[in-house]
Amino acid sequence: MNGDTAPLLEARGVAKHYGPVVALRSADLSVSAGEIHALLGANGAGKSTLVKCLTGVIRADAGTIAFGGKSTRARSPMHAARLGLAPVFQDPALVPDLSVTQNLRLTGARVEEVRSQLAAMDLRVNFRELVADLPLPILRMLDLARALAQDPQLLILDEITAALPSDLAERVFDVMRTRRDRGRSVLFITHRLAEVIVTCDRATILRDGSDVGTMVP
Repeated sequence: MNGDTAPLLEARGVAKHYGPVVALRSADLSVSAGEIHALLGANGAGKSTLVKCLTGVIRADAGTIAFGGKSTRARSPMHAARLGLAPVFQDPALVPDLSVTQNLRLTGARVEEVRSQLAAMDLRVNFRELVADLPLPILRMLDLARALAQDPQLLILDEITAALPSDLAERVFDVMRTRRDRGRSVLFITHRLAEVIVTCDRATILRDGSDVGTMVP
């Protein structure tokens, strides 16, 4: 992490309203290359809304976003992937009535690369099984493997460890550290302060839709 270079991701004044409801008031976030950056805040603070704005799931009402030093705004998750962002959202992005292989092909993921990423995490999954028949922790790890298969510059993990037993959570932390060692970045959304202290380089705190500061854990 080099403080003399431009941030990999820089968001300024990002806001989102749903009618009279303010989901995100004015949020700033700066993630450097080669760091694990936590995004903290209570339920309703705006964490997931900010992630969805960054990755093109929803369009922000105001604010600017720069990635790799260039002003940009993802128009869709597919566009975000081309820019170099890969999110793993809270809910598995998989169709329950399709097999794992069918789901991966539906999204254009490289099946063998996803299998390789799972193997690197010491996980074996029957790709012929229906997604509906797989437990939630495995679905979360599948989503992670699919994101890793893109080799993104910025991996975004939205509360991935909340649904994981401790052994799988440790594998996620290993992935995060490996990404950092390779000069890649991770934005890690969590409620668990202990995870932030152990794994993260910096943390930005959201409250009531605005950032209230960035700290070194």
